[in-house]
Amino acid sequence: MRSDRGVSTVLDITLALLLVSASILVIGFYLSSSEEGLEVNQADRTAETLSATTVSVGYDLEALTESDHYEEPDGVVSYERTTYGPAAGTIAEAAVVNATVEDERLVPYADSFADSVAATVEGQFVGSNHHVYITASWRPYVDSSIRGNATVGRLPPVTEDTNAVTMTASSGMPAVDDSDLAEAYAEDEELDDLAEPIARSIVRGYFPVERSQLALERQRLDRAIKTTHYLKMAELVGQDSELERDEAPLARTDSRADDANDVLVDGLSELISDDLESGRIGDDLDEIGDDEDELEAYFEKTVSPDDVDITVYTWNP
Repeated sequence: MRSDRGVSTVLDITLALLLVSASILVIGFYLSSSEEGLEVNQADRTAETLSATTVSVGYDLEALTESDHYEEPDGVVSYERTTYGPAAGTIAEAAVVNATVEDERLVPYADSFADSVAATVEGQFVGSNHHVYITASWRPYVDSSIRGNATVGRLPPVTEDTNAVTMTASSGMPAVDDSDLAEAYAEDEELDDLAEPIARSIVRGYFPVERSQLALERQRLDRAIKTTHYLKMAELVGQDSELERDEAPLARTDSRADDANDVLVDGLSELISDDLESGRIGDDLDEIGDDEDELEAYFEKTVSPDDVDITVYTWNP
C-alpha cells in the first residue's frame, strides 16, 4: 500500500507541489531482461536501491525571474532551495515539475530542478559495477497534452545487452476513482464528465489548497512564487483573464486558493475534454458505450494522474 497524498514537509511550501513522501513504495515491477537465465537482475536491484536510498537535492529558482508573470519582491536573499526524500521520489517529482502543457513549460525553473535531481541520483551509483540509465514519465491519461519527463544518466549504447525494470511511483496527484469515472460516463456518455475530475486532481496536486492559501497570505518571495505559478497555469489553460495578482482570489488581503483552483480546473477541463475527444480514448469509449464494468477496467488502464512510470536500464561496463 502507499499513501495517495504523500507530502514532503521539507520542500518549501511555495513550490505548490505535492512530493513523494519518505514512505513511498513501489507498487509494481515488470522485469525484462535481454539475457536469458540471468539470476540477479541488475536493474531490479538498482530499482530497489532507488526506493530505499534517501537523497538531498539542492537547486535554484533563479529562472523564475525570467517569467513574464513574476514580480520581484523586496528582500530576496537567495533563490536556493532543497528537497529531501527517496531517490525514486525525487525522480518522479522531477517528471511532474518538468511538465509542459501543449509543449509549453509549466514551472519556469524546471530545468534547474531536473538537472539537480539527475546529478544527485546519478552520484549515488558512481563506482557501481554496472552503468545505469533512468527515465521517468508522467502522463495523467492517454494522449495527454499535459505531460512530463525526467532522465538520469546517459542512454545505453545500442551495442550493449541491457536489463530493464519498470516501477510505478506516486506523482503526488490525488488518484481519480475509476468506478466514479465509469458511472459518470455511463450515465450520459459525455466526455466533460471525465475531464473535470481529472483536471481537479492535477490542479490539486500542483496547488494543494491549504499550502497554497498560506503562501498567498505571506509576503515577499513565498507569495511571488505562488502567484507566478497560478498566473502561468492560468495562461496555459486559457484563463489568464480570470486571475490577477492583486485582485481576488489571488490578492493577499482577499486570497482564496480554493476559488483560484476552480478557475484553473475550468480551463484545464476544457483542454482535457478536447484531448479525450481527439485522442484514442474518445474512439475507444464510442465502442465501449455504457458498460460500467468495461469502462472501469478501461479507465484503470488509461487514466492515472497519480502515477509516474520509472524505468531503470542497466548494462555492464
